[in-house]
Amino acid sequence: MGRFAVIVVALGVAAHAAEAQSFRGWTGTTLQGVELRTLVAAEGGCVAGEPCYLPGSEALAMVGTQDLSLTAWGFGVRGLSATVFARGRTGLGSDALWPRASDHFDALLAYGQLVQGGWTFRLGRQEVRSGLGFSSFDGGRVERRLGRARLEAYGGRSLARGLRDPENEALRGLEDFVPDQGVYLWGGSVIARRRTASATLRYHREILSDRSGLASERASLDASAVFSWVRLTAGADWDFGRRQLAKSELTASAPFGDGRWLVSATARRYVPYFSLSTIWGFFEPVAYHEAMARAGWSVSPGVSAWAAGGWRRYGDTRTVAVLRALEDTGWRGEVGAAWALSEGLRVDGRYQLEWVPGGFLSAGDASLRWAVKDDFAVAFTATSFQQIEQFRLGDGRALGGGVTIDVGLSERLGFAGGGSLLRHRSERDGATSPWNQMRFWSSLRVRLGSDPGLANRPAR
Repeated sequence: MGRFAVIVVALGVAAHAAEAQSFRGWTGTTLQGVELRTLVAAEGGCVAGEPCYLPGSEALAMVGTQDLSLTAWGFGVRGLSATVFARGRTGLGSDALWPRASDHFDALLAYGQLVQGGWTFRLGRQEVRSGLGFSSFDGGRVERRLGRARLEAYGGRSLARGLRDPENEALRGLEDFVPDQGVYLWGGSVIARRRTASATLRYHREILSDRSGLASERASLDASAVFSWVRLTAGADWDFGRRQLAKSELTASAPFGDGRWLVSATARRYVPYFSLSTIWGFFEPVAYHEAMARAGWSVSPGVSAWAAGGWRRYGDTRTVAVLRALEDTGWRGEVGAAWALSEGLRVDGRYQLEWVPGGFLSAGDASLRWAVKDDFAVAFTATSFQQIEQFRLGDGRALGGGVTIDVGLSERLGFAGGGSLLRHRSERDGATSPWNQMRFWSSLRVRLGSDPGLANRPAR
């Protein structure tokens, strides 16, 4: 706990030091707890005396984090600014290990930026978001704006690429940042816009830091265009390392009925991507083709509903089938609705069903949110899902719920907190599974500096 206090004070001093310049941002102190299933060493080993670990008792893992996000300017040079997003963390009061609890400090973003005319220069720890994913790196980036076009080039030491979190909070990871992976990257993009159309061409290459091999080499093309009655968006990636089309997608959407209906159709080809520096790519991940349709309906600003359905076909797995041919098609569907009962009261619900080879998902989510102006908001959530194979729920079903509160204590100070409970019950005997989980968190956030767009509003 003492180390955590030092981190809080250190980041607070950094925030105070920025007061000599113009700045805006926030700092937040968060406490989190998660019920985890520990692993213990098996006595005598498992097979032939080899050491192994077995599930142990349930334990509560806790962590304290201190975040500081600041953008400062006014250094005597017009267009010069500095941005930092730093996080300190330490484990609290439990023998259960929180992921990366021993890594007490991270700088998620830390860069200086200079904007002069049509040029933008950025140096430090930063990230690039594109159709090829989210790439964080330590290095430099240059951008040039030429009318409706924009040119970009970047390069540096790559940080391991994180994965997008699952939407369901019960399956979400605990930490969202991973360290250096010994790879250098460089790339660039060209963005062009003309009236209602735009296109982005990007090239991205990663090599191992010891120059012993290529980690990845890819390119992407993303485009969109709006016509009188339809909007088209398309994207495609090319993998130079494997000399193949990685993924591609085309979506057409159009409004009907004076804007009360929005209908869209999507055709997609998807291939799982793995870096050339890992062994997983040699297993030749199977691609799939998918067609989806979605229709949304809104009778008023406060009432809306939608439904979607899709069909998927998987490629050849090169598996020898003895008794019968392997299934290669799957189906998925979703329905949802939202109703604003009053200005501050809103109800949302969704159900999804997915049936594909090797997996099955049946899940429903509902939420109720009540907000009193900008000072107070509370939300209640409920979830139920059965996911066979991927998360090993078997013939059981997971049930859970949670509550979140958000309180604006003043124009600069805000508090948020909440908790959730997940329980897995077997449909055979109704017994409670040991693989249950409880999560809780609380956060105190202070807004720093001034921002005209946030004036006279409670901190969040």
